Amino acid sequence: MEKKRRLILIIIGLAWPIVGLGFMAFHFGYLPSGLSLIAEAIGLFIAGVLSGLLYLGVRNVFKTKLGAGLIDAGYVLFAPISIMTALIAPGLGEEMGSQLTFVLISPIMIILYSMAAMAAGLGMTSSLAIVAQILADRSKPPKEAITEVKDK
Repeated sequence: MEKKRRLILIIIGLAWPIVGLGFMAFHFGYLPSGLSLIAEAIGLFIAGVLSGLLYLGVRNVFKTKLGAGLIDAGYVLFAPISIMTALIAPGLGEEMGSQLTFVLISPIMIILYSMAAMAAGLGMTSSLAIVAQILADRSKPPKEAITEVKDK
C-alpha cells in the first residue's frame, strides 16, 4: 500500500509541472527560460506532491464510495484551478530584485498559492461528502428495527 501511495504522489507531482507549463506554453505562447523555468517546475512539482498528500489524507477519512467519489471529483475539479493559481504567483515575485531572489521566492509562492486553492476546494467537497454521508446514514432504517423484524 505504501508503494502505491508513493507512486501516486510521484505521478501527481510530475503531472503538475507538465500540465502547468504546457498550459502556459500553449495558451499564452510563453514559456519561461533558464532559472525561471527551473524555479516554476520545482515549485509546481512540490505543490503537486503536497496536493497529493492533502488529497490522499482527506480521501482516507471517507470510507464510503460516495464520500471518496466526491473527494475524487473535488480534486479533479480544483487541481486545474490550483495549477492556474500557482502560475499567477511567480509574476508577483518577479519585481523583488535579483534573479536569485526570484528563484528562491518563486517556488514558495507557487506552493502557497496552489495549496490555498487546493485546500479551499477539498474543504468544499469534503463538506459535501460529510453531508452526503449524514443523509445516507439517516435514510437507513435503525438497527433496532431490523433486529425486531428478524425476531418476528
